[in-house]
Amino acid sequence: MRRLAAGSLLVLALAAGCRTGVDPARLAMLEPELGQLLLAGFHGTEFDASVDRLLCETRVGGVVLFARNIVDAAQLRRLTRAMRERAAACTGRRLLVAVDAEGGRVMRLAPDAGWTATLSAQELGDTNDFTLTELEARRIARHLREAGINWNLAPVVDVGYNPANPVIVGTARAFSANPWLVAQHARAFVRGMHAEGILTALKHFPGHGSSYGDSHEGFVDVTETASADVELTPYRILIAERLADAVMTAHVWNRRLDPERPATLSRPTIAGLLRRELGFDGLVVSDDLRMRAIEERYGLGDAAVLALAAGVDLLLIADDRMPDHRTAPEVARAALRHALRRGRLDPGRVASALGRVAALRARLDDNSARK
Repeated sequence: MRRLAAGSLLVLALAAGCRTGVDPARLAMLEPELGQLLLAGFHGTEFDASVDRLLCETRVGGVVLFARNIVDAAQLRRLTRAMRERAAACTGRRLLVAVDAEGGRVMRLAPDAGWTATLSAQELGDTNDFTLTELEARRIARHLREAGINWNLAPVVDVGYNPANPVIVGTARAFSANPWLVAQHARAFVRGMHAEGILTALKHFPGHGSSYGDSHEGFVDVTETASADVELTPYRILIAERLADAVMTAHVWNRRLDPERPATLSRPTIAGLLRRELGFDGLVVSDDLRMRAIEERYGLGDAAVLALAAGVDLLLIADDRMPDHRTAPEVARAALRHALRRGRLDPGRVASALGRVAALRARLDDNSARK
């Protein structure tokens, strides 16, 4: 099947919006590309047959690395080089290689694997030196670039105004309780990353700093604690300044935004608030769909369909292993394919998401050119 270029995807997205029903020809063009909507994690520290299947059979758009994949700098360079070369051979495209490198405790290139310690967002915020924040971001970014990683799923722009918050404030991941200072430190962090050729993602939209729970562990309701005036300020500023390469969603539920679904699965939150009200036209990536807040309540396949329909472009699946020995990316891709064929998923929405993935990938070349 002929691969779709970014320009062809945009044309397809426009055409799909002008038609109704399920067009077999359009489905035939979209179905082979569905793996591009997945950002997948895996187990192991070396390139093996399971990684090869992820890249060449599922044809994922990107991979996300965790501490379980990293031994030291030499091993990580070897792994990322093998994945990038194999993905290019299989798909003709550059592979998004992502990691959480916020600094502090959430730093996959960690001291126990040979890298120097990094400052947390809270430490940078407490120092309140924007130059230091940019320099620290540049230092982290150089480590990423040398390791073959091109996308940092950071900075956190959650406003840490709830001192009892366990997942953001309690782990020193927030720059500040002041939204304006969060925006300024995040700006410096993004600029530092860009200076070294690394893409970024603002997270966790529309805000996780007010919660009393952790969506890794289960359902989190922020209806009574969320403050749009506070939590949306960093997004408004950075989106207006065109500093948002991507935005990552939160698995939090706010009944004032959507009485039925958490943010990752919520069309009013993604298509409405983020796209229309805040004017963000770039890539939206989900937080991990295998977190308990999502998988236990919706199941992976339905969650993948609901997230994409809501406006998410790239679906993050941190763990590829399923209890029944299936692979999670394949489960998600099959669910998307089934939903397309049954008319539960708009082909235009799928084409639009593919176009944004292609556009983010194109920014890898732009960033490399700056180096």
